[in-house]
Amino acid sequence: MADAFFSLFLLCFIFVCLLVPPVLTGFAVFNLRAKQPFHEKAIDILIFTLGPFLTVLLWNLLSFREWDEAILIGPASDLSSFHAPIAGAHLPTLLTLAVYAILCLCLLRFSQKGFPPLPAAFLIGGVLTGLLLCLILMVQLFPHLTGNAIPFDIVYLCLLPLNYILCSAKTLRRVIAAQVLRFQTSPPADARPVVLFSYRFLSKSGGWLLLAFLLALPVLALLLAILTLFGQTPDAAVRAFTETSDWALSQKISPPPIETDGHYLCTVAVGGHPRLVKPIRYGIRHGKRIVVNRQLCVANAFEQLIMERAPRLHRAIRQFYDTHGYPLSQKLTTPLRADITYLVMKPLEWFFLLCLYTFDREPENRIALQYTKA
Repeated sequence: MADAFFSLFLLCFIFVCLLVPPVLTGFAVFNLRAKQPFHEKAIDILIFTLGPFLTVLLWNLLSFREWDEAILIGPASDLSSFHAPIAGAHLPTLLTLAVYAILCLCLLRFSQKGFPPLPAAFLIGGVLTGLLLCLILMVQLFPHLTGNAIPFDIVYLCLLPLNYILCSAKTLRRVIAAQVLRFQTSPPADARPVVLFSYRFLSKSGGWLLLAFLLALPVLALLLAILTLFGQTPDAAVRAFTETSDWALSQKISPPPIETDGHYLCTVAVGGHPRLVKPIRYGIRHGKRIVVNRQLCVANAFEQLIMERAPRLHRAIRQFYDTHGYPLSQKLTTPLRADITYLVMKPLEWFFLLCLYTFDREPENRIALQYTKA
């Protein structure tokens, strides 16, 4: 009974994750031009509640790697075949700007009484900030949306910025039209030139867009100044897109993909957190390039020594390693698991070193030469 309930729950969750986002996008497109929108408020609420949640969920499931990390191919392969479209180091800046933009849009969209001119202009400036971010993100993702085989994960990443663009276009059109109508139907009693110029300026939609843009600049400067105090750089919003690889605005070149080849210590060397597992260089295994660390080289040097001095013992050890190492490598799908395996292997690494320094005349030379030949 419990298994059936869990299966039903899982099917419903997959249904929500896969079908609801494109359906909401379809309704947003329809409501943008429809004279009688379909449950417009409910659709917008779902977009701004489910949209961010599902986007964050998808982003974490894909486990994007940074531009300077190689993508894994093999038993411990990465779920995504691309590097992250946004640099992780600058992600807090974009998230802050995104939250600011969505908050401004929601206030404009769901306010019952509307806002006075100056607060409305500030909120419009925040919405314009979000529009700019969404357009840049769509441009960033564009190269992988035009190929013969379009990855669905990238398509789904585009849905939230696309929905924001649709909802903000609709909201801005209504709010600006209402504010322009207010100024056109209420001429000023004051005849001073400055007042008359201001009313003529705000009686056109272009004037509202320009005013909102000018008012958004000091707000953005304040936000960036606060983020700088927390370790972000002033140009983080730009570097978030340029310090990437594989995308339209990328300026970095990533290392080539690496095959894990089922060797679980190879998987540890490339899959763990670099500060802990300490990868030292590239090596060659069965004609393929892999990442190696000190632990892997020591283990392979010990195996080589055993193969030379005790062939029968080596065959038994190799059979055990092949039997249990490959299934283990398939479970090392996260950096944390690779880190734990690295720490568990530490006592064996010290034992291997003890044997090498006891029975080999030049142990460090043997270690250094591991994985240097095909």
